[in-house]
Amino acid sequence: MNETFGDRLRRLREEHGFSIATLAAEIGVSEGAIRQMETGNVKSPSMLVGLRLAHQLGVDPYELALGEGSNLNERLIVVERRLAKLEQRVAALPAPRR
Repeated sequence: MNETFGDRLRRLREEHGFSIATLAAEIGVSEGAIRQMETGNVKSPSMLVGLRLAHQLGVDPYELALGEGSNLNERLIVVERRLAKLEQRVAALPAPRR
């Protein structure tokens, strides 16, 4: 089963030892807002709240929002591999005539 945003938020909060009250105070929202996010009553927070949550929980915002495999570093590695393959193909092309 795929982990929902709320499940991810709860798991990360608990892994970091934050109570709902502490996390709420750290990012500047109410305890109720954290509870609503964790229970799925709020599917995704505003961008600012999401960035604050990701920072406080020490995760990439994409990973918090979308789950595993959405990490920015992982995506950059994939792009770098694709670019390297393209560079190899271009290098293998015959030189243009002048």
